[in-house]
Amino acid sequence: MTTVVIGTKKIGKGHPALIIAEVGVNHNGSIERGLELIESAARSGADVVKFQTYKANQLVTRKAPRYWDEKLNDDNGGTQFDTFSKLDGMGLDGYKAFKKKCQEVNVIFTSTPFNLPDVDVLEEIGVDVYKISSSDITYLQLIKYTASKHKPIILSTGCASIGEIEKAVETIRAQGNDNIILQHCILQYPCDDENANLVKMQKLQEVFPDIPVGYSDHTIGITIPAMSVAMGAVSVEKHFTIDNKLPDSPDHKLSANPNELAEMTKMIRTIEKAKGYFCNGHYPAEAAAYLNARKSLVSACFIKQGTVISEEMLTAKRPGIGIYPEFLDFLVGSTAKIDIPEDTTITKEMI
Repeated sequence: MTTVVIGTKKIGKGHPALIIAEVGVNHNGSIERGLELIESAARSGADVVKFQTYKANQLVTRKAPRYWDEKLNDDNGGTQFDTFSKLDGMGLDGYKAFKKKCQEVNVIFTSTPFNLPDVDVLEEIGVDVYKISSSDITYLQLIKYTASKHKPIILSTGCASIGEIEKAVETIRAQGNDNIILQHCILQYPCDDENANLVKMQKLQEVFPDIPVGYSDHTIGITIPAMSVAMGAVSVEKHFTIDNKLPDSPDHKLSANPNELAEMTKMIRTIEKAKGYFCNGHYPAEAAAYLNARKSLVSACFIKQGTVISEEMLTAKRPGIGIYPEFLDFLVGSTAKIDIPEDTTITKEMI
């Protein structure tokens, strides 16, 4: 598996999972709220703070229907354009302020471009990594243009077939860019736990063994994203807000708040410790038990020097510092070299 480097972070096998706080447009058009979100995400353990860069009239037609649960909206009905047009006003000055704040609090700034001009905006700001939305995995022109900037690309794969993912990966690599992270994603807002289908993430890692694979989450809560790390995710993206009750953006209601993001990060770091490594035998933590919890063959009676040892003269007891019970057949019929008192652990030097 290739290790992808973003800023000071290494992403891949053996490295801590990259925690991405997906602010999106949860700033609700306010630079001040965006800065607050960055500071809070950094305190909660995020490695990356991600926004979304688009203009509604370039993103959707005015009649494009919503595809998320209407309970996430504060109005009744409406189109994607109605939602996105409320949230697309962040200008270049705002993004530059966000980039500066990210540098101050030592997190990586990035954003998702949805059209070619959005890439130009982000390139002017100077992002270290690009994120391609699941919705644009078949927008190969955008993928090609983004890849031509030769920055690492995080590619979400919601709704995508293996063939579509292969085309997107080939498009990136054709630009001489091999710094790719795939992210399993389910495009249901919110995503029911039973629909998270984390096994597809593992399948992607099997199909693309040289590309790190992570997870972009849309479930409510933090259990599923934490579990994804136990199943191999090298990156975890979670929507993030200051307040789940804020209006306008439907993402507020399905986002993690600061306390939840901090708890998710803590859970993930604990899971990473628990995953550990393979050892063919006892681990260092088991050293005392290895000696003292196992059993050895022990004399059940006094065995005089020169006596031929029979099975009746033996039992098995802790500690395991002598001859293991599995070698009983080899010990029976041997001769005692010394007097062996009753209840003595038998070692090879005694026979």
